[in-house]
Amino acid sequence: MPQTVHPPFEALVPAWADVLILALALAVTVWLAHRVRSRRWLLVFSLVCLAWFGFIRQGCICPVGAVQNVAVAAWSGGGLPWSVAALFALPLLTALLFGRVFCGAVCPLGALQDLFIITPQRVPRSVDAVLRLVPPAVLAVGLVYAINGAGYLICRTDPFVGLFRRSAPMPMFLTGAAVLLVGMVVARPYCRYFCPYGVLLEWCSRLAWRPFAITAHECINCRLCVGTCPVDAITVPRPALSDTARSGLFRRFVLMLMLAPLVVAGCAAAGWLLGAQAARAHPSVIVAERLAQTPESEMDLHPEIEAFKRTGRTPEQAAAEAAVTVAHFRRGCAWAGAFVGAIMALRLLGMTRLQRRTLHEADRERCIVCGRCFAACPKNVQRSTSNAQLSNQKGDT
Repeated sequence: MPQTVHPPFEALVPAWADVLILALALAVTVWLAHRVRSRRWLLVFSLVCLAWFGFIRQGCICPVGAVQNVAVAAWSGGGLPWSVAALFALPLLTALLFGRVFCGAVCPLGALQDLFIITPQRVPRSVDAVLRLVPPAVLAVGLVYAINGAGYLICRTDPFVGLFRRSAPMPMFLTGAAVLLVGMVVARPYCRYFCPYGVLLEWCSRLAWRPFAITAHECINCRLCVGTCPVDAITVPRPALSDTARSGLFRRFVLMLMLAPLVVAGCAAAGWLLGAQAARAHPSVIVAERLAQTPESEMDLHPEIEAFKRTGRTPEQAAAEAAVTVAHFRRGCAWAGAFVGAIMALRLLGMTRLQRRTLHEADRERCIVCGRCFAACPKNVQRSTSNAQLSNQKGDT
């Protein structure tokens, strides 16, 4: 009797269903964060999303990795499945309207890390500022790899996909475990200091139509919410500056403005220098290096060399193709370095802004909408108590 082959579960779920489920999950999270305003229900729903998008769908409904598909399609002019475009765009559109609700409960990577937050410690601002440059670098380099055909680096560096699929090399399991262990004291380390999609979410959330708010009422500046935020995403009131301080801040702004082109140029130069090393991940460069380094007597021991011989090309042609690839990587990494340098320069300039704040507010860019600040706000507690009393009165009648 022939063996019956059962298709994997993920093959049974149509693309439109994946898009619909993601849209519904985002809508539910918006409702929980903006209307219900309950950390408990956000946590419960994040577990549901972790189970579905993480362990059942095995991390394949992934807007984080979809950025590479979009970049390749845009660069090559090829087609892009509508479902991939929708999965990529839906969280960004939601962030543009309501903030980073995707990070709050829908993303399985964030939901998994959120479970391991035990005693979050505040990262020093100088260290935080440096580490926050890693995500844009990962985004830029990942796009260079994808566009040049060297593979999807962002997917390969996902620390949790092996756990979701229950099959991965041991280094991947160990990396995921290490991230979760670090996450016990540094909340959501992957989300804050590595996730490339988070860069795009930050940009969209900065322009949010109705950003996430700690309280639906007027803030009374009690400061109770500050200690509850595990990612240090609550901005505190900033008094008006004196004339002397304003003058010093303006001089610093002029200095940063003069340094900005140097920062961008320096990062671009560093990217160009590192481009040759990055190109070594490309198949053409791997084959050319193997041909140049392997003695003739050992050629048959390497399957990639055997495959190359079957193409009928010469080692000189392989070397020429590798040189072109290296040139492409140098140029791409130079642009990636300039991109990171521009972000660095803009953040340095942002430190000189004359922005006065009078209330405690959730930082539009950095807030991950986890809802931990809800219970600390007296206004929220008062609202919950009033709603409970109103429900009891309706029940009595």
